Amino acid sequence: MDTTPSSFTARNNAKRAAEKMIANGKAPAVDYGIRPRDDGRFEIVWKTVRTTGEVETEIATAATAAEDGHYSTNPRLSVHEDPSDAPPNAEAEEVAAATGNEPAASSVPASGAPERDNRWPNGTRVMVRKRTSWREATIISRLDPDLWRAEYPGGGSGMFRQADIRAYDPERDANIAEQPRRAKATTPQNSSRSRYAIDPETITAGRLPQRAPVVTSAANPHYQKRFDELHKLAAAGDWAAVRDYQVSGSNSYSKLVARYQQDLLALHGASGDAQ
Repeated sequence: MDTTPSSFTARNNAKRAAEKMIANGKAPAVDYGIRPRDDGRFEIVWKTVRTTGEVETEIATAATAAEDGHYSTNPRLSVHEDPSDAPPNAEAEEVAAATGNEPAASSVPASGAPERDNRWPNGTRVMVRKRTSWREATIISRLDPDLWRAEYPGGGSGMFRQADIRAYDPERDANIAEQPRRAKATTPQNSSRSRYAIDPETITAGRLPQRAPVVTSAANPHYQKRFDELHKLAAAGDWAAVRDYQVSGSNSYSKLVARYQQDLLALHGASGDAQ
């Protein structure tokens, strides 16, 4: 796999390109560093699994630097450096081109790296843990010796460590995979009815309630007079006066009075006494 880093005009462009490649599953590893070049540009250095020879060489170099009183300048020790300031959309085409042309991450470790058993080859049907629940998924790529990308049957994907992946067992996991999300209880509920309105059954029967609704609001006691007046007119059989009663105002209690007036007229119509 060709891991030669692309170069960028700004450090934050290189960082954006690296993060986008990791998110898309096209990065050769999940750890990286940003290294300046002699020509003033910046490049991505991927932290892939190293060979035994590379590790021994790095140890020897570090030991020699310590004896000479110098610190190591190995770029592998600079991971996720803070990006320098740059225009918000500077070199956007540069980042898009770099992430679009990068080779997809291989499910096989880099050449010469210590081999680990690839327990989950591409296409393997597995169960992955998301928070506290398990979901069915299919392995689509290996991003790291201990990191895989898996795709859900309904779309979407995620990255999972080995501890969060288990083999799919048809007998154990079939019900989990096919079980729909728990639906909220749909217990039928009676529609709320204002206590200032007349019961529909009473209206249908054409029976006038014995008393008008009682206003319990301490801030609106004057509306009690309106309810009482309408009930008094209805009890006296003066339905024309009930019909012509003027309800003013647009607040909630005015609307309740108007509703009570309409209920009284509907009750009168159902009683058979309406002309």
